[in-house]
Amino acid sequence: MQVLKHLVAMTTFIRSSRMISPFSLMMLRLAIIAIAIFLGALIGIWSRPSSFLAFFWPANALLLGLLLRFPSLQRIESIFGAIIGFFAADLMTGSNFQLTAGLTFANLVNVLLALFLMRFFRLHYKQYNQGLTFFYILILIAISSAMGALVAICTIPYLPHSFMNADYLFYEFILWWTGEMQNMVLFLPLILTFPTSRQFQRFYSSIGAKLFKWANIIPLILVILSTILAAIFNGPGTLTFPIAALIWAALRYNFFSLAVINAIVYLVLFYNLNHFYPNLPLEQYLSTTLSTRIGLLMLMISSMTVCLVSTNRRFLFRELRFLVEHDSLTKTMSRHHFMQSAQHLLDKTQNASTHKSHQLTLLMIDIDHFKKINDHHGHQIGDLALRHFAQITQSTLRNGDLFGRIGGEEFAILLDQTSSAQAELIALQLQQALMQHPLAINAQQSISIQLSIGLFHVENLDDIYHLDHLIHRADQALYQAKREGRNRICIIQQSESY
Repeated sequence: MQVLKHLVAMTTFIRSSRMISPFSLMMLRLAIIAIAIFLGALIGIWSRPSSFLAFFWPANALLLGLLLRFPSLQRIESIFGAIIGFFAADLMTGSNFQLTAGLTFANLVNVLLALFLMRFFRLHYKQYNQGLTFFYILILIAISSAMGALVAICTIPYLPHSFMNADYLFYEFILWWTGEMQNMVLFLPLILTFPTSRQFQRFYSSIGAKLFKWANIIPLILVILSTILAAIFNGPGTLTFPIAALIWAALRYNFFSLAVINAIVYLVLFYNLNHFYPNLPLEQYLSTTLSTRIGLLMLMISSMTVCLVSTNRRFLFRELRFLVEHDSLTKTMSRHHFMQSAQHLLDKTQNASTHKSHQLTLLMIDIDHFKKINDHHGHQIGDLALRHFAQITQSTLRNGDLFGRIGGEEFAILLDQTSSAQAELIALQLQQALMQHPLAINAQQSISIQLSIGLFHVENLDDIYHLDHLIHRADQALYQAKREGRNRICIIQQSESY
């Protein structure tokens, strides 16, 4: 993970760099790809049983992931860097030149064809959770992997010291194909969704609150326990052990977290089911490995599909809830949500044992001469004025203050635990902020927004039973501000009679 984090940081630097020469930038791209592929290929070679394909080959997924995530790397020097990385890893571990050339060619066919197809069909990896994009990407990867496997069986079995058997070309094709699909499904999501530095900071800042919630811990614990049980009990049935826990994790965690869990579970199960297989007869080994790979591949794809569906459902729910609770133009609270939230705060305060010492202030606000803005400048400028007012107001208010649009150019603010003097000061600061930041219509013209504000301050909640009472009294103060000439603040105290 740390190596991947450094690679992401370096490629981000390349994408944003304007200070180094073109040749130095080209050599830096070549070096990054060469190092990444060299390390990925070494991992694959070390996982290779004697005379067989590698158990895992992350190099191709790593190369495709870097090219997709950082388009600035889609240069000819990156291809040369990949060739250098593949050759260095193979030759350093004892492979001969001809076999290395054949393997490298098949690997590059797979990666470059996948990149070409995704660009041709205009599929962007960041849209993996939109519609059927995830499945379209899987289909294109399956096609490119099949083409890479076809190139491999047409060349590699006939090269000196080859580990592929020309008498079992169909099995070799399926093993290469499913192996590439396995590697792409395992490692490509990790690379494409690897968190940025800002996302890491947000995660670390909230890890304390998230880590100790049982709803977040239990799915991970069950995944660990089910995977341990699968490692203890050997046999094909162990593939089903983690299904329930993985589905739960898919419903609970984000896509990157699930990709990490998937990779670990896959590695444990695959190794557990395959570490004795090289001692089996060739045909039995090939068929067993093939069925294991396909079974695990379907398990991983299923959990990722559930995660995507769950993520989209949560996203749509948040969007729908925001639309219901907020005004579409100003993004302030809608009238219904403001009234509901304010009444809830009032009820909660009245039920508290200390409610007699609790102070509340309701502000009713009207933008002065708003009709003239619409008549003289058009409704589009009127909408801009409402947005401008809402933005200035939200920047002036404190956390916890309720701010909503009641209708038209009328807004309401409920200030909790606020004295009459503090509420008047906030209202005055709001008027001054709007005076200091007029709405610019164009380079020569701007509009200064003025407000009439009515305040109703409550010190004793015993006489207040419903929010309507606060609104009625604050409205009275607002009408008084308008009668007295607008652009002013009028206050009604709770002790004042109707």
